[in-house]
Amino acid sequence: MLARQAQAMEREQLAPQADALRRQLRRWTRATQWRPQHHRRILDLCQRHHPAASLTIRLLKRWLARHLLLGAVPEETAELIAARVFTEPFAGLAAPASAYAGLVRCLRLLAEWRWQHDLCVVDFTAPDSNDDDDGPRAAGPRPVWAAADGLPADVYAAMQAAFDRAPAADALRLATADDPAAERWGAVSPLLTRRLRALASAALTAIVDCVGAGSDAALPQAFTTPMADYDFILKLDKRMVCRQHEQPPASALHGPEDAAPEPSKPEVFKNLRPAAARVKLHANPFGQPRMVGFDPVALLVRDLARVYGDSALFFHDVFGGRCIAGLWNPALAKPVPFNASANANVAPCPGEKANGRPAARFNKQAVLEEMARLGEGLVVDVVVQNE
Repeated sequence: MLARQAQAMEREQLAPQADALRRQLRRWTRATQWRPQHHRRILDLCQRHHPAASLTIRLLKRWLARHLLLGAVPEETAELIAARVFTEPFAGLAAPASAYAGLVRCLRLLAEWRWQHDLCVVDFTAPDSNDDDDGPRAAGPRPVWAAADGLPADVYAAMQAAFDRAPAADALRLATADDPAAERWGAVSPLLTRRLRALASAALTAIVDCVGAGSDAALPQAFTTPMADYDFILKLDKRMVCRQHEQPPASALHGPEDAAPEPSKPEVFKNLRPAAARVKLHANPFGQPRMVGFDPVALLVRDLARVYGDSALFFHDVFGGRCIAGLWNPALAKPVPFNASANANVAPCPGEKANGRPAARFNKQAVLEEMARLGEGLVVDVVVQNE
């Protein structure tokens, strides 16, 4: 019905209304059709074929979140990346047998794949070589699924044609048989793809150093993101972060030797200890019971992206992060002609001209103050790192 209404509005030359209806239709289709279908495929991969895939997906999402990229990278895209390393292992290797090997393969895929030149396919249709229901597997050079070889020629040709038609940009995209153009979840921007490649390379280097040294002392570096790369940071009141209990303990990030020692407790027999609660309840900063799924920080990030999405990019650890990092749009650095109808907060530049008219620049300080006012009660400090 929405599609028919959009076509009717196009015939009546109402393009904005038609675009709004198409966006509505896309959101409805994503929620009611695409996501359930994607969930069934990932569930089948984890339960029937590769038990290590489930924990690999969780580790990859945690790694992306620690680098403030989960959200900017859709969760479905992260799941497809993990599915790719199980359905199409690297040359000469079998599918990962553990979640840790799976995470390393995911990092290697992010660091080495040429997203601008090569089509990346995730095939859920090929039979699994580890499934014993069909009897013994015939010997062959490929012991696991073949992502490109397992697809029909016409389907793979449609994927390649859609990839060739897309703009030549270094954007992370993963195609499937149901989504040959990789449009359901959206392509990761070239900026984020380059950052993913750099972070994955650094994480692999840290892991290789740990293996070579025979110690995991440097392993937390793989899950520590450099904050100096961001232009500004909004620090949050930790009392208002409802998901802070999902953060890893300090010993997991700094190593057991760097963590504060816990005070010794007197030994008590187990049968003499008080009965512990069956359900662990976390303190609610708002004093309201049963606030399931309420995340004020996520709502603040959503509002910031809606209001200032043309001016900045925002990054946040969805698992209880205590800050929101931002990058300014570099196109806002140059002066523009002063105009009262400008769609951004600008300040006049005395003595400067742009196209023969008085010049104005993007007013970063005023916008930061607006962000702090929008997050009143959540934002406790604004740190400017790069002017």
